[in-house]
Amino acid sequence: MSEAPRPWPHPWVEAYAPATVSNLGPGFDCLGLAVHGPGDVVRARRRREPGVVLTKITGDGGRLPLAADQNTACVAVAAMLARAGVADTLGVELELDKGLPLGSGLGSSGASACAALLAAAGALDLHVGNDAMIEAARAGEAVACGSPHPDNVAPAILGGIVLIAATEPLRVVSLPVPEDLWLAIYTPGCEVETAKARAVLPRQVGLDATVRQSARLALLVHALHIGDLALLGEAIVDELVEPARAHLIPGFLDAKINAIEAGALACSISGAGPTCFALASSKQQATSLLEILDESFTHAGVSGRGQVDQVGPGAHVTSKALH
Repeated sequence: MSEAPRPWPHPWVEAYAPATVSNLGPGFDCLGLAVHGPGDVVRARRRREPGVVLTKITGDGGRLPLAADQNTACVAVAAMLARAGVADTLGVELELDKGLPLGSGLGSSGASACAALLAAAGALDLHVGNDAMIEAARAGEAVACGSPHPDNVAPAILGGIVLIAATEPLRVVSLPVPEDLWLAIYTPGCEVETAKARAVLPRQVGLDATVRQSARLALLVHALHIGDLALLGEAIVDELVEPARAHLIPGFLDAKINAIEAGALACSISGAGPTCFALASSKQQATSLLEILDESFTHAGVSGRGQVDQVGPGAHVTSKALH
C-alpha cells in the first residue's frame, strides 16, 4: 500500500550553521574551523511548485536580497536539488535568520548556505552526503563573494578543523583538534568586502616566500596532530595575505602586537576580515586577550564585539518538524 501524501502545508524544519574562522595564518583558502558561538538559522518547508523561494529574512537590517538567484541560501539549495536530479519536481520555501554580521570574515554567507541545505534536505526527505553539501554550498559562495572557495563552508558542514586538500575533485580532510585550544574572536565595528579583500592580494609572490609559507602550513598540520599549541602558534604566520589586507582593518596591527605581547600563541585575520582571532591555551587567557583586542580596536575608533570560544561542531538540524 502506498503511503498517503502529507497534508499541505508541509511542516517546517529548522537548521543552524556556525560561524567559521578561515585561513588560519598560512592556510589561505585551504584551512578553516567551526566555532560553537553564534551562527545562522534557516527554516525550510516543502512547497507545491518546483523551485526555491526565500520569503523572509531577519537580522540583516534589510540588506540581503530575497531573489532566488542572488541569495546564497537559495543558490546553494537550488544547486543541491539540481545535483540530486529533482529540481524540476521538488520545491522548497526558506526563511533565514541572520545571526552573523555581514562582511565580517566569519563565514556569514557560507553559514546561510549550509543552514539552508540542512533544513531543505530535512524538509524534502533528501539524503545528501557531506561532499555534495559542500559542493552545493560552494555554489552559494560563488554568488556571494565571486569565488566558490570551500574553506568556510567545509568546516560549517563538517565541524572541527578542516584542510581543503583539493577542489577538483573536492577532497576535505578533518584534522585533530587540541582540547585545550581556545580562541578570542573579535569583530571590529567596520566592514571589509570580500571582493575588495581579494582585489588587494598580490598577483605574484616570490619563490622564497612561497617555500616559507608552505613550510608553515605543514608545521601547522603537524602541530595539530601532536597537540603542540606552542608549535601551532609558531606556524600561524602569514607573510603573503595578511600584510596585503592589514591596512583594510583600522587598528589591526596594534591589536596584533598587543595580543602577542600579552602572551597570545598567535593572532591573525579571519578570512577576508575584519574579524581577527588570537589563540590561547586556556579560557582565562583567551578572556584576557579578548579584552586586549577590544581595547585596541576601541582606541582605533572601531569598537565591535567578540567572544571566547572553542572549535565546535558543524551544521545540524535544530528541531523536529514544526507545524
